[in-house]
Amino acid sequence: MSIPESVFTRLSAELPPVVARAAVPRLLGGLISAGTLANEDSAGTGPAGRFYLGKKAAYEREALVAWLRDRLSASKKAKPGRREAA
Repeated sequence: MSIPESVFTRLSAELPPVVARAAVPRLLGGLISAGTLANEDSAGTGPAGRFYLGKKAAYEREALVAWLRDRLSASKKAKPGRREAA
């Protein structure tokens, strides 16, 4: 099942222009945690253009929506099922 493009369009229209990392879980209904975003940022795979206001990490709205869209498309390419132990 894929997410309709209308969801991303609506997010682009309704999210504030700048989104604090700590606000992402509330704004996205808990789908992405602040910890997940911090881990992705640390790995260099988080939303582009992260910046800080004091100690608070933040993202531009369009970068966050683009990252969500890319993350969904990457998860659709992953094969379902268990990983085998090494």
